[in-house]
Amino acid sequence: MLKGCGIDLVKISRIKSAWERFGRRFLERVFTPAEQEYCLARKRPEESLAARFAAKEAVAKALG
Repeated sequence: MLKGCGIDLVKISRIKSAWERFGRRFLERVFTPAEQEYCLARKRPEESLAARFAAKEAVAKALG
């Protein structure tokens, strides 16, 4: 049963800045190896990383 609905928006620049500042540590803390591989293979990896990050935050909000 769904207990809540989560939505999250994230600025791509925020994720890009965190990635540039913390590098692999940021990626490994937030994303699974499969997510990293997928996102980093994209033409604009920062957009894919931001989308995944927003989805994870939305799920966290929905689940409480």
